[in-house]
Amino acid sequence: MVAQLSERIEETVRAGEVADVPRPDVTALVSGAVKLYATSAEEAESDVPVIDATVSTTEAMVVACALLRAHNLNPFDLALWFSRTARGSH
Repeated sequence: MVAQLSERIEETVRAGEVADVPRPDVTALVSGAVKLYATSAEEAESDVPVIDATVSTTEAMVVACALLRAHNLNPFDLALWFSRTARGSH
């Protein structure tokens, strides 16, 4: 299921059809992916799963900033959480 979804997303981006995807659907997809990622990291009790190299620095920062804004967080809050989840802090 995940492989099929990932492939479909890549096809949509490559075809320039992103505007055809309703914004609420994008929000639901990102929210679900974030929940899956966070739960996976917490349940594994190990290093946070690595994002692969197909995600650019710009894409990563756009999502990071959106997540911070969604929860009214700022860079100081991020620094606190970043140190909390640093490798080896378990």
